[in-house]
Amino acid sequence: MRIHFLWHSEFLVEIKNSKNETVKILSDSWLSNYVFWDMMARYPKIEIDYEKLEIDAIFISHSHSDHLDPYTLVKIYENIKPRPILLIPETISFLVPLFEKYLPKQKIQILKNSQTFNLNWIDIKWIIFENDYITNEDDVMTLAISNDEELIYTDVDTVPPERQDCINLLYDLFTHKNFSQAIYMSTRNELPWNFQIIESNSIEERKKIQKEYLEQRMQEIEYNYFRFEEDFLECSDIQELPYFMKVFVGQWIVHPNPDFLKLRILKLDEEAKIEKSIAKKYSRNFPITELIPGKTYNIENRKIETIWDIPFLKSIQIPNPETNLELELFKEDKFWPLENRKWNYKAQEWKIIQMLNTKFLPYRLANTEDNLKNAILNSKNHKYVVKIRYWNIEEYFERNYFFDFSSFEFCEEKGKHEDYNEDYWANDLEDFLEWRQELYSNFRHKLNEKKTYRVWTCLWANFLNNDILYKKYSLHFKRASIWKDVESFVENYIK
Repeated sequence: MRIHFLWHSEFLVEIKNSKNETVKILSDSWLSNYVFWDMMARYPKIEIDYEKLEIDAIFISHSHSDHLDPYTLVKIYENIKPRPILLIPETISFLVPLFEKYLPKQKIQILKNSQTFNLNWIDIKWIIFENDYITNEDDVMTLAISNDEELIYTDVDTVPPERQDCINLLYDLFTHKNFSQAIYMSTRNELPWNFQIIESNSIEERKKIQKEYLEQRMQEIEYNYFRFEEDFLECSDIQELPYFMKVFVGQWIVHPNPDFLKLRILKLDEEAKIEKSIAKKYSRNFPITELIPGKTYNIENRKIETIWDIPFLKSIQIPNPETNLELELFKEDKFWPLENRKWNYKAQEWKIIQMLNTKFLPYRLANTEDNLKNAILNSKNHKYVVKIRYWNIEEYFERNYFFDFSSFEFCEEKGKHEDYNEDYWANDLEDFLEWRQELYSNFRHKLNEKKTYRVWTCLWANFLNNDILYKKYSLHFKRASIWKDVESFVENYIK
């Protein structure tokens, strides 16, 4: 087996089938240098030589644009012959009309949860874990690729829940054949903590965040071993299998200013080092390593060896500065809207009230995890109030919309009231509804950190907002089809 590691969650695996033919599968498709949903940059930056790229299938794990990238897909399907089959999870099958329109004459296979698809005598299986809570990654499908002797499994952008059924499911996956080697590719995503580091207002605050994170992360890693001695005595641990291996890959999306690379919470080699020490403590002796972007790895006899640079890369830029939390570099806080335009107030108000009543209200009334009833009961005026600022930072006015136990829907609150639960610029909410922003766009403009932003979070719950996702991907597939690139879209926001 060989792995061409492209960084983030993207890698190309080469695996032999029973006829000794090599099957090549690309996991996820973000090979652009920016991600358009939060206008952040990819590090390292890469350039693909499509004349040397051969792929039999492309697997798309979910609907985030650092995994599903129209700009990359259009280039691949314009440059590679024969065209690779597109494998997509059933959770994003609503996007099939866009794939059919912008990737014409393309074979698409919709993947059903926990079923196996055979591609040229290679088994491909997918697992979507059931969560008890709503996240912005509800639609993530994890991936397992195997022949009769080898298995590679990637959790992509999720963590298998701490439940007996999930532990048993993975164990069954890793033992359903007589494997000689099986790799668990663990994707580390420290993005939320990196955001906290970058948004810190002092060096002392950064160090405190890093200390808290390291303590939490070490507890998480240790529990991954300790749980089999106390909480899951009846479960078997895949890490005790004689053919088990583990590799770490890192998701790394950062501020376009490369200096912010120095403000990272934890490097991937440090993650692997911590894992090795804790594994040794629990007498686990399986191979553990981190993968380096731009490298091709050969996996044979449970040894992971770097053999060469990826042959289908034209170039790769790998800035890898030492972490320096004492760097006098602080991100400017912007409390104004991302698009500081003066817009049609009535049209915006209609969209926002519609969204509050048809998206947010049903979502919150049915959400037992973060109950709207309790938010109303604990509010000073026993109402749930959303404040909206219309127009721009130079000239704006405010409107409050409330819901309480006497209401059937959100209504405008008459008179002047200062108590509110959330506050937004109308421009930002409209941008969210029209695909131009998303959950992490507030990295570029601050929300009030003293408030709980339930509306903002609701709008990025994928299963509630397929219409928004469809609009977003429709626009970017269209741009990609007329040879526009992601840079020209993002640069308007990152100047």
